[in-house]
Amino acid sequence: MKLINKYIYNIYLAISISIILRLSLINAYGDTTLEYEWGILFNNFQKSGILSYYSTIDGEAIPTVFMPPLYAYFIFFLDAIFPSEIDLVRSILIFQIIISAVSILLFYKVALIFFSKKVSLILTYVLIFFPIYIISCLQISSISLQFLLNLLFLYIVLKVIKKSVDYKSFLLLGFVSGLTMLLRGEFILIFIFTLLFLKFNRKINFKEIFIIIIITVLTISPYLIRNYLNFEKITITKSFGYNLWKGNNLDSSVEGSDSTLAFESFNIREKLKKIEKNSLYDFNRDNLFLKESIRFINENPFLFVERYLKKFLAFTFLNPQSNYPGYHHPLNIFSLAILSLVFLASILFNKQKNSLAYNYLIFNLFLTIAIFSIFFILPRYKLIILPIQLLISNFIFVKLFLNRYKKKGV
Repeated sequence: MKLINKYIYNIYLAISISIILRLSLINAYGDTTLEYEWGILFNNFQKSGILSYYSTIDGEAIPTVFMPPLYAYFIFFLDAIFPSEIDLVRSILIFQIIISAVSILLFYKVALIFFSKKVSLILTYVLIFFPIYIISCLQISSISLQFLLNLLFLYIVLKVIKKSVDYKSFLLLGFVSGLTMLLRGEFILIFIFTLLFLKFNRKINFKEIFIIIIITVLTISPYLIRNYLNFEKITITKSFGYNLWKGNNLDSSVEGSDSTLAFESFNIREKLKKIEKNSLYDFNRDNLFLKESIRFINENPFLFVERYLKKFLAFTFLNPQSNYPGYHHPLNIFSLAILSLVFLASILFNKQKNSLAYNYLIFNLFLTIAIFSIFFILPRYKLIILPIQLLISNFIFVKLFLNRYKKKGV
C-alpha cells in the first residue's frame, strides 16, 4: 500500500509540475489574440450566431463546413461561460493547460500497459518537458484537444487488445471516436482501419463493432443533421480538396503553401472569384481545389512521390528546412533529433514481434504518418504521433539501460 501511495503521489507531483511550468510561460510564449481561422469563425459567430467562414449572401453569413467544428465549439463554450471582462484567449490557454494535465495522467496509464510504474513515470516526465508539447498548450490550436482524444482512443484500444474491457468501454470508444472525427477529418480512416485491425486479430466481434459504430454515429449526428438541413448533404467537413492542393501545388513545401504564387498558378484566384456565393460555396470551392490538385499530381507524378517521401520523413523525424517560427530553436531541434535517433534504433533493433499491443502502436503510427503525408505537415502535427514514438523509443531504453537492474526492482 505504501508503494502504491508513493507512485500516486509521484504522478500527481509530475502533473503539478507540468501545470506550474506552463502557467509560468503564458506571458512569455502564450498567444494573445484569436487569429487566422479561429478568429474568423469566432467573429462570424459573434455577429451571426452560426458557424460561418468564407461566404455571404447579400452581406449575411451562411453556414460553413470548411473547418471541423469541435475546437470552434470549445472556444464558443468558454466564451459563453466566462464574463465578457475576462480575457477569452487567456481562458482558452488555461483550459488547454488543464487538458494537458489530464493528458499526462492518461499517457502514464498508457505507459503502464507496457512498462513498470517507475519506467512509466520517467517516460511521463520526458513528455512533460518535451519542448514542442510545452509550447502547444500555449497556442490557440486544436492540437491540445486532439492530443487528449488520441491518447484516450489509444488507451481504450490497447485495453481492448488486452481483453480488459466491458461494454462500457466500447460505448466510450465510440463516443471518443465521434469527438475526434469532429476535430480531424483524417481520423475517420484511422478509426476504420483500427476496427479492421481489431477484428482481424479477433479482439472484437461484429456485435461490438456495431456498438462502436452506432455510438460514433450518434455522437456526430447532431452536426450531420445540421449540415443536411443547411446543405442537403451528409458530411462532417469539406476541406479535403483544399488540404490536398495546399500540399501539392506549384509552390508547396513539406509544410504546404497557400502563397500568392500558389493561388496565381493555373488562374486559381480568378476561378475562385467566379464561384457563386450561395449555400454550396464551400463545396464548390473545395471541388475546385480538388480538381486543381489532382491535375497537378497527374502532371507531376514524380514530384508528388518525392514530396510525399519528404513529408513522411519530416513527420517521422524532423524537418530541417522548416520555415515555421521558432522551429529551429535549439531545444526543439535537440529534442526532436534525440527522439528521432532513439526511435529509429528501437524500430530497427528492438522489435516486439509477439506483442499485439506493440504491433498496434506501429500500425497506428505509420498509418497516421502515411495519411497526413498525402497533404502537408505542420510542426505541431508531431504531437499527433509523439506519445506513440515515445512509447516505442522507450523499449530500447529499457533493454539497454534498465533491464540490467531488474534485480534491484526496476
